[in-house]
Amino acid sequence: MMLLTTIVSAPTADDFTPLSEHNEQTPGSFFAGKPVLHLQAPAARLQITKEDLESQEAIKALVATTDDVAADDQGLIEVQDIDVWVTSRHLTLWSPTTNKGAQISYQAITVHAQVGDAVLLELNLSNSSNVADEDIEHLQLRIAPGEVVSSAAADADDNANGGANGHANPSFKLYMAIGDCQNLNPDPAQDDEDEEGENGFDETAPGATGWITSENMHEYTDENGNFVMPEGATVIGDEEDEAANGNGQEAENGDENEALGEGAGRVRRADEINGLDGANDEETKWQKTG
Repeated sequence: MMLLTTIVSAPTADDFTPLSEHNEQTPGSFFAGKPVLHLQAPAARLQITKEDLESQEAIKALVATTDDVAADDQGLIEVQDIDVWVTSRHLTLWSPTTNKGAQISYQAITVHAQVGDAVLLELNLSNSSNVADEDIEHLQLRIAPGEVVSSAAADADDNANGGANGHANPSFKLYMAIGDCQNLNPDPAQDDEDEEGENGFDETAPGATGWITSENMHEYTDENGNFVMPEGATVIGDEEDEAANGNGQEAENGDENEALGEGAGRVRRADEINGLDGANDEETKWQKTG
């Protein structure tokens, strides 16, 4: 999968299905046809470091030249007049000046946040499963929209976290649209890890973690409701107990063959303990209080 690519054909509204129209379709047609347009922001400003701009051909294609571009006090240069298209498949940045654009896969976006009048994007452009941590290629950019050609979903958020008069500011609408489309394009590798757990181990399976619950209680009881330990189950401390008892089985057999002393297992009456008629000698008292 290409996480960041250069495009040379300008996006148009006819290339997409408006979100309002898409929401009226039946579920069977959700994944067919054109990509869904969630938001369009013409003439936005792109803010990026010169180093990051020149490191990626797709982003570098958005500017005619970087020779005379000056950075601000944060080290960012600003690229004017960038058209932003947030669709169900890609985030697209298009420059009418150079007639080229950059298409960003949502799987590449590791962080997106609203920072002032801009949306901050942190991109991971490497396949992290095959690349060492120190070799992962990151790219950070900010998109500051001006006018927003918004869809029904963005309009619905006008009263939430918005600007003056109950209308959401453009950067918030852009932030929400990108987040919605990220949810439509989850990372397949992350999904596999979430479903199976580490190394394919599902910790949510009954009894998987070793705890006895209502879901797996039947595995630990017999037909009469008595507790039994499943065959092959590991008991914490079992090894120490076996060593202390002479490997377990031998000690058990020895106990069975050893005769029990007189009175073992018999419940004694109070008069046997305290003496007949309540008479206690000094030795008995000492035994009771010692």
